[in-house]
Amino acid sequence: MENLPVEFGKLQSLVELDLSSCSQLGCLFHSIVDLSQLKTFQLFECHELENLPMEFRKLQSLVELDLSGCSQLGCLCNSIMNLSQLKTFQLSKCCKLENLPMEFAKLQSLVELDLFGCSQLGCLPYSIVDLSQLKTLQLFECHKLENLPMEFGKLQSLVELDLSSCSELGCSPNPIADLSQLKTFQLSECHKLENLLVEFRKLQSLVELNLSGCFELGCLPNSIVDLSQLKTSIVRVP
Repeated sequence: MENLPVEFGKLQSLVELDLSSCSQLGCLFHSIVDLSQLKTFQLFECHELENLPMEFRKLQSLVELDLSGCSQLGCLCNSIMNLSQLKTFQLSKCCKLENLPMEFAKLQSLVELDLFGCSQLGCLPYSIVDLSQLKTLQLFECHKLENLPMEFGKLQSLVELDLSSCSELGCSPNPIADLSQLKTFQLSECHKLENLLVEFRKLQSLVELNLSGCFELGCLPNSIVDLSQLKTSIVRVP
């Protein structure tokens, strides 16, 4: 399927729309923003989709947006930042996505953000630290990501953080130690990771820690032994 009917927005009772794997879908007609009751919008693996309608903010009922595998999507329109009810935002394998809008903090209902495989993403917007409801952040295979925002520790609701295969990440920043609710911390295959700067003893909720494949990691901080809730620790080096 290459497109939708021009007056698709007349489906005013529509709650869920799944256009996954419509690999020839190059654009969305502007009328789609008139779906005022839409809660779930799946655009998974729409490989030819390059952008979204500028008036996307009108989808004020939207709770879940899946743009995973939209491999031609180079940027996100700022209007997405006005989706005040959005809880789940899937952007995995958007391999042309180089940056995120600076106003990301406006997504105050966001609980899950998946950026897995966004291999061109060089940094996260500073404002991401103000997502007070965020519980899950997937950054697996963000190969160009070199560091995290300095005030990353403000994400006090974060439970799961995956930095696996962030091959340019050289150290884990101190603010991570302030993530008091963090339960799962994935750092496997971070080949440039030389040390863990975090005061690990502060991560008292941590249950799982994965450091496998961190070949440059010289030693573990002594404070790791104070993690009383830790059940799984994976440390494999050659």
